[in-house]
Amino acid sequence: MKCKKDKVMKYVSFLLNDASRPGAVFDLEGTFLHVNNSFRDEFCLKEIRNIKEIITEQSAVLWDEIMSCTDGLENKTFDIDILLIQGQIQSVKVDFMYFEDAKQVIALFDIPQSYKDIAKKTYLHAFQNSDSFMIVVNRKGIIYDVNEQHTEFFNLPKDYFLGKSAEVIMQLFPEETESIINYIKDVDIYGYAELTIKYGRSFDDERYYHITTFYDSETKTYLIRMNDRTEKIVLEKRLAHSGSLSTVGELAASIAHEIRNPMTTLKGFVQLLKISASDETIKYLSVIDDEIARMESILSEMLVLSKPALNKKTTFSLEVLVADMIQVLHPKALMDGITIVQKETDLVDTLIIGDAEKIKQVLLNLFKNALEAMSTGGILTTSISLDSNGQYILDISDTGIGMNMQQINQVFHPFYTSKPNGTGLGLPFVLKTVEEHGGTITIESEVGKGTSFIVTFPPAIAHVSETASEKVSEEKRLLLY
Repeated sequence: MKCKKDKVMKYVSFLLNDASRPGAVFDLEGTFLHVNNSFRDEFCLKEIRNIKEIITEQSAVLWDEIMSCTDGLENKTFDIDILLIQGQIQSVKVDFMYFEDAKQVIALFDIPQSYKDIAKKTYLHAFQNSDSFMIVVNRKGIIYDVNEQHTEFFNLPKDYFLGKSAEVIMQLFPEETESIINYIKDVDIYGYAELTIKYGRSFDDERYYHITTFYDSETKTYLIRMNDRTEKIVLEKRLAHSGSLSTVGELAASIAHEIRNPMTTLKGFVQLLKISASDETIKYLSVIDDEIARMESILSEMLVLSKPALNKKTTFSLEVLVADMIQVLHPKALMDGITIVQKETDLVDTLIIGDAEKIKQVLLNLFKNALEAMSTGGILTTSISLDSNGQYILDISDTGIGMNMQQINQVFHPFYTSKPNGTGLGLPFVLKTVEEHGGTITIESEVGKGTSFIVTFPPAIAHVSETASEKVSEEKRLLLY
């Protein structure tokens, strides 16, 4: 009898091992006697010993009913519910074949779709239909998959990314090279990093992307995800603007008419009084007139700070604009005995994008501050150069009285001024305007020696110095490979 069972078992094993469908041999109690490779792959068998451990209770009852009546079981098909590893239930068809001599059952499972395939397809569906732009990069830094958001985020075809080095992503952000290099270092060290970065999608479409990169050590791939945070960041900037400056701006905007109306009336009566006033009275009326004009000037500057930025953007030469403003102030400099030196630049161009009228006001404020800080014999020097990130650097230096650290920390605060007749609103306007143009402003000063205002502007055309470019390429090569 045992010999007959062994022969049946060998025959069944031979058939099962050659089958593409998951299959197994059971005794009438449901205990596994043999399973093929497809069955192992499908159900990841480890400690499972009985078919009832991977089917539902209802299917277990059906199993017992089938096994209790083996007559006519030689070729039967039943539906049973299989419990999958992830807690899912899959209804499958099972073809039974009963061997009377061995008292054994062979079952072939007709699973329409592997739950692994379902998980994979679910992942791919989420990947392709995500609102985020997603990129998969292998350990050598080669992009081998991106989802369908490439057009929405960069207006570029899929071929721009697929099969290329991850450096093509970095090239999309030429103004953020240093930040990206530090970002890659963090990914390399920690396996994870986040960065919010600015991207000029078109001439008048500036966006902010939040980039997250995760390294999967099991698959040895990097998953890069970009989310568009433009709306959030623009809102945050507006809220930030409603901080110290908005206290001034909102107040000025709300009471502008109430202040200007009585001032207009006062000016009218002052002019009438001057007609019949004595020489002594005219002196006092002139003082009142001057103070009214000063009040109007302060109110106008407050209103400038309260107004949102206007998008009157054009492309213009920073060098030409500086030269124009120097010409405007040249007569005053001559009268005060001050020399203005505009250093020549070896740059091919100094084109920037922005509101030329507002940048003129910035230069006028900075030049006037420099001239007023110097006495006869002073020198005002301007120069334009390029930093390692391709940003234009405008340096405006004077040989005036200089500032201490406390003054440097307060000069951009509204109403702070060291001038007897100053409003303290000129430099806050300068800071606001420079930041609206994507630039920065810093101060270097030493008491008794002079002050330098260092302003940066992003160029209309990206520039990267040869030395910086070589350094960046080498660092990227080392990090990616």
